[in-house]
Amino acid sequence: MENQKHYLAAIGAFVLWGVFAIPLRTLKDFSPGEILYFRIFFSALFLTIFLLGFKRSSIKQDWYYFKSLEKKKRMSVVWLTLFGGILLTLNWLIFIHIVNNINVKTASFTYLMCPVITAVLGVAILKEHLNKMQWLAVFICIISCALIGMSSFEELSYSFITALTYALYLITQRKNQGFDRMVMLALQIYFSLFLLTLSINFLLDNAPVSFTFYGTISAIAILFTILPLFLNLYALNKVNSTTVGILLYINPLMNFVLAFTFFNEALNIQQLVGYSLIFVGLFLFNFKHIRKLQTRFAR
Repeated sequence: MENQKHYLAAIGAFVLWGVFAIPLRTLKDFSPGEILYFRIFFSALFLTIFLLGFKRSSIKQDWYYFKSLEKKKRMSVVWLTLFGGILLTLNWLIFIHIVNNINVKTASFTYLMCPVITAVLGVAILKEHLNKMQWLAVFICIISCALIGMSSFEELSYSFITALTYALYLITQRKNQGFDRMVMLALQIYFSLFLLTLSINFLLDNAPVSFTFYGTISAIAILFTILPLFLNLYALNKVNSTTVGILLYINPLMNFVLAFTFFNEALNIQQLVGYSLIFVGLFLFNFKHIRKLQTRFAR
């Protein structure tokens, strides 16, 4: 198979994100605000080292490109970048709360919904198009959400808000083209760190003193933030975004399995039907792309 390294990179990224709940749950005794602040802090630190070591030419190119834009376009880039930082901050904060204070199956449901919400937003905002089977899939996913909401409105609400923030992030960043993605991510994380530092009195009373906490947070910053993002970007050099979008489901599926095998969570009947329906919906939504992916792997 061509571009095997790039496919493996994409799979590796989503496998890492798929087991992220395990190290995150070890920090359950700490508040989501504490975890988020130091995750962002160490991510900013390690990203700076990475950029200075490997991306200095990209930084220069992006700066020259930014200066070449018209004033209106430059302002659009600035606002989209800052808004992306806000969305990432909210997404990560709520996700941490879901995993550590609600359950892992809700975290899984979040990223099962996300591609469908992204597609619907793409139609509304970017004037993209869905075929009839994809609209049927959207309708099935709505039924799935209704069933899960009847079982637990709290779980559905957190899933929807988290999925919506990430879907909005993806949509807004599609409009922010022409820049190195890792450089843009670094700028968003720097802005997130700035916002969180302004809010630090609300996030934590005192800095944690546990060596285990900082060791785990450092591992999360490197292994579950920067490394999978780098692998994902590397994969996109040779693997089209549609294929990466299909492989993305490795992440929530692994979370889903871990919820029941590792964290001993349970499903009631309504949730079981709801989750089953969303799997059907996702299959229909991606049917055309799955067929193409099967053909590509069969070569």
